[in-house]
Amino acid sequence: MDIRAIYELKRQNFLIGYVQSPKHFDAALAFAYENRIAPVYHEEITREKYGEDLFKDVYAVSADFMDEVYAYMNDCDLNKKLDELAFCKLEDKFGGYKRNRIELIRTIEYARISGRWSDDVYKAIESDAPAEANRLDEKFEPKDVYFG
Repeated sequence: MDIRAIYELKRQNFLIGYVQSPKHFDAALAFAYENRIAPVYHEEITREKYGEDLFKDVYAVSADFMDEVYAYMNDCDLNKKLDELAFCKLEDKFGGYKRNRIELIRTIEYARISGRWSDDVYKAIESDAPAEANRLDEKFEPKDVYFG
């Protein structure tokens, strides 16, 4: 069986479980599965056991991209450079206008849903953002899952 097919089965099973019993599943991980992004804050046991994420080639947003964005966000936050986190500046730094816009938005939303960083960080990001990024998701609920 193809690794993409295995991932899609795992993804669908997780999302069905999340919709049916959300209190037993992590909302941020459900968001990652819904958007097919690397679950960098989750599933550490798999990475430890196999030495890597078996699905790394399947994700629409790679762990490497996400790690780079998160390292920069963390650095700006720790050094009190929140003005450097304005979305347009992030977009310029991580791929330019439109090239990685959705990937960047999903990366930031995953961190927010996971409870990373303060509201001040996200306010700084949203302060200079295009329409699709001026209200970054802070929660993900079963009603947000779409199986179409």
